[in-house]
Amino acid sequence: MSIEKPIPEEKARTPNAGENPPAGSAGKKDKKDRRKMLVILLLLLITLIAVGITIWAVFFRDTKTTLAPDYAPQETEEYAEVIGDDDDEKLEASDGGGAVSLSYSTVVTIDLSEKTASLYFANPSKSTQDMVLQLVIQDTVVIQSGLLTPGNQVSTLSLLDGAADILEEGGYDGEFIVLYYDPDSGEKAVVNTEIPVTITVKE
Repeated sequence: MSIEKPIPEEKARTPNAGENPPAGSAGKKDKKDRRKMLVILLLLLITLIAVGITIWAVFFRDTKTTLAPDYAPQETEEYAEVIGDDDDEKLEASDGGGAVSLSYSTVVTIDLSEKTASLYFANPSKSTQDMVLQLVIQDTVVIQSGLLTPGNQVSTLSLLDGAADILEEGGYDGEFIVLYYDPDSGEKAVVNTEIPVTITVKE
């Protein structure tokens, strides 16, 4: 007489630590790891770009600009010379307004060794406004005169500090910016004049 023993069913079990997981779950884990790595690399790249832009903005960007004052500078231009046209009558101007007459040359020569510019600009006696002359190259003010009262002219002006360091020998297109100021209050007029000029820079 034989007795048959029932064979116990195999139970499903999870792999113990150290055992290899099923192939399907390993593939999913690899994909998640790759995604995480890509996100980390992308964030790192964005951070490096932001740091690079910040360093450029702080240390290398050209920020040398000169703002026009709201009120006329107290000192007159040291290179100003009297024109000698005192006989001219003042131009008629409306109440609260002004009238100006300009005389100038559109050719400017800058000497880097002397840090000066040779030019011609005059505020004739018949003008009713004081003036300040700026020379602008590529949106950067490289010269700003002192106050030019009516009856005065300049043929030489000094470069602003640092301007000689950003210029190289050669030709440039630039412009005169003429700022007007009330001779009594010193307040700046709303309008100004822009005059294209040709500039030659030499060492």
